[in-house]
Amino acid sequence: MGQLEGKVAVVSGASSGSGRGIAKRFVDEGASVVMLARGRQRLEEVAAECGDAALPVVTDVGDPDSVGAAFKDVERRFGKLDILVNNAAVYRPCAVERLSDHDIIRQVSTNFLGPVYTSRAAIPLMRAAGGGDIVNTSSESTLDPFPMLSMYVATKAALEIFGRVLAEELRDEDIRVTTLVQGTASGTGGGSTDWGWDPGHAAEAMELWGRLGLLNRVVGRAGGQEVADVADVHLFIVTRPRTQKLDTVHCRSF
Repeated sequence: MGQLEGKVAVVSGASSGSGRGIAKRFVDEGASVVMLARGRQRLEEVAAECGDAALPVVTDVGDPDSVGAAFKDVERRFGKLDILVNNAAVYRPCAVERLSDHDIIRQVSTNFLGPVYTSRAAIPLMRAAGGGDIVNTSSESTLDPFPMLSMYVATKAALEIFGRVLAEELRDEDIRVTTLVQGTASGTGGGSTDWGWDPGHAAEAMELWGRLGLLNRVVGRAGGQEVADVADVHLFIVTRPRTQKLDTVHCRSF
């Protein structure tokens, strides 16, 4: 029997990268996993790879109506929720003065407002389950802020504070809130994410990051952290004894 037998989990950004790995690992451990992402075709393909317990629900986490509809579906299907992993994120290298309105709105709505909307919707369902875990994915960029990633860094920093406040609000309930400060991970297991980067902005950012030595500090050595390792960390967090709480976890390659 898996460690998550009988549990219901929601994972956002589940069609690629860490989200995909987390969803697959949770299914392998016996959970029913509702996978959220915007792109229908890719999401359904990945859900099919994960197995029958993976349920794809096309959702834009930055849209409160879309999130509301997704969690109504969770309520209808299961009547409860045990785990929420707020993994979805967007980042686009760009100097502040050249940020478009779309760049700003998309990153704020996905990276920060998305976890607010999903957490708000998840809390009643976690009460119905008798408790639960909310895991918010932050980034090492909040510790070593990257130039040309202002919106990404700012939204992740906001998410960390939001998690601390939410944990205080839920202190007297068995709903734990953990911030996972995650370094880069390789091994997405096939497929790639279209980040929508402007080639000129990306080249400028990479040159600057290399010149400042930032890339060496975050990428780590070859053969370092893999997506499977990130999934292991998530499993560790949500399977701690209910008497134990992990406020912040930092995982990275070295």
